[in-house]
Amino acid sequence: MAKKNFDGDPGGLIGDAIFGVIKPIYKEGEKAKRALRASSKRYYYASEPKVSQKEIVFSVLGRAIQRAGAYFSARDLYYATRPLAYTHRDWEEDKRLEYKYFSQTLLTEYQERHGPIAGLWRDPRGNLHEPHTGSTVAIGTREIAAYEFPEYSFDKILYVEKEGEWPKLQAARLAERYDMAVASAKGYPVEAVRELFARAEGGDYQLFVFHDADIDGYEIARVLGEETRRMPHHSVEVIDIGLSVEDALEMDLDPEPFSRKKRMPYPLRRRISKVAREYLVEREERFELNAILPDTDRIEYIERKLEQNGVRGKVIPPDGRLGELSGEIYREEQDAWIDTMVKEMFLETLKGELAEEFKERFELDAPTVRQSIEKKFEKDRALSWRAALKERFAELQEEHDGDLRESVREKVIEALQE
Repeated sequence: MAKKNFDGDPGGLIGDAIFGVIKPIYKEGEKAKRALRASSKRYYYASEPKVSQKEIVFSVLGRAIQRAGAYFSARDLYYATRPLAYTHRDWEEDKRLEYKYFSQTLLTEYQERHGPIAGLWRDPRGNLHEPHTGSTVAIGTREIAAYEFPEYSFDKILYVEKEGEWPKLQAARLAERYDMAVASAKGYPVEAVRELFARAEGGDYQLFVFHDADIDGYEIARVLGEETRRMPHHSVEVIDIGLSVEDALEMDLDPEPFSRKKRMPYPLRRRISKVAREYLVEREERFELNAILPDTDRIEYIERKLEQNGVRGKVIPPDGRLGELSGEIYREEQDAWIDTMVKEMFLETLKGELAEEFKERFELDAPTVRQSIEKKFEKDRALSWRAALKERFAELQEEHDGDLRESVREKVIEALQE
């Protein structure tokens, strides 16, 4: 070993010699300190559990419901919840609360735990078309909750998954010919449709569904009648007259390829036929009801399915109510006939004579009319000139009411004597 040069600082040389001896011990000490720091750092973060979005939303949802008001939509509740969630101490700044996740997942699970949220309603999706009355009701939570079934108007409801089918059914007068209301929407039935079906079954209505021959179509028929997470106690007897794979093959319809990311729901997999599983699961081919052409053949298909599934006949009230209702209808019709006869015999002449007689009292010259309208505008600028003028006429009518009544009485007596 070469000798070291001892020229220079003797203290430095002694220090180097000592450090050379203790250097391995120093290194081991530093390594142990670093390990301890790393260990304590890992322990610090591991001991502070991460709070999920769901837990945060659930913790603030009670306050959000109070902020949303008496009646609110899922989107209203979302906007009431979001700021409360974002200001929560455990919310991660770079995270967003997405509406789809909030409305379809979190609200469903929250209500599973705590029961239905009072005041929450879903936006209308689709319409209920009544036969004979010409009435159309939007299918929304509030609308269906307030809906009253018309007495002895229809005793069947058909749910059609495609809203575009309604004009074809309307043209064929299917609803009127079968005394059957038609609920048309886009895709899966919302809770309001299922609530409508539940109420209808309690009133002894026949319930039908018409859909495509695909996984969603079969699932729509199942969901209409069976429970789901959102409606765990729902159970209704629904008659499926939708397009089946077997019928599509028999009619020689062309299949359409499709790609589905999710697996077929297990409850549905158990109930569909082997042929349907082959096409929908193994071959990934589906059949659309729109392929039944022309559309008159589609109507015939629906009618054939209705008859095969025991559709009831036309609605006639039971004898115990028929006599009473027929008497009411007679009075309504008789009143209308008499009104028409009176009008034809002398009412039109009478109205013309009285209008001329009182015309001067209503001051119809343009300057006076304009002045009256402008005075009304001073009190309410939201009025149109027509509304302002009608208000003025109503005041004059009240002012001359006694004279007008007396003139009417005299002219009626005179007309009857003639």
